[in-house]
Amino acid sequence: MKEQRNKYIKVRMTPEEIRAFKEKAADYKTVSHYVRKALEEYSNVSVKQQLELMQELSSFYRRYQGELSHIGGNLNQTVKRTNELAVAGLLPPSYIREVLFPVIRDTQESVNGIKRQLDILTSRINKP
Repeated sequence: MKEQRNKYIKVRMTPEEIRAFKEKAADYKTVSHYVRKALEEYSNVSVKQQLELMQELSSFYRRYQGELSHIGGNLNQTVKRTNELAVAGLLPPSYIREVLFPVIRDTQESVNGIKRQLDILTSRINKP
């Protein structure tokens, strides 16, 4: 026989909290169903850890989005200008060796560092 649900909990909320609560519970059969599901899911330690890691990953993406855009823009400008000068016969080989290659190497190191950090976060999220 199924256990009867005859206990209740009172929670004090502001009108804004009530509005947000009802909005989030709208996809569930009842508000009680929403609360039970939230309790079940959030009480699971691995789910909590995954949520925390997903928030960390989101923060990581936001932090590096600007840097990646800057890197990409600089690299595009460098390659475009190099091509223009090479076609015009104005680009000495020393420019490629002393200027272009160091920029490409620095860019590659930055991107590889970001990829390593992303791999670490992704592996932490995928662990059970």
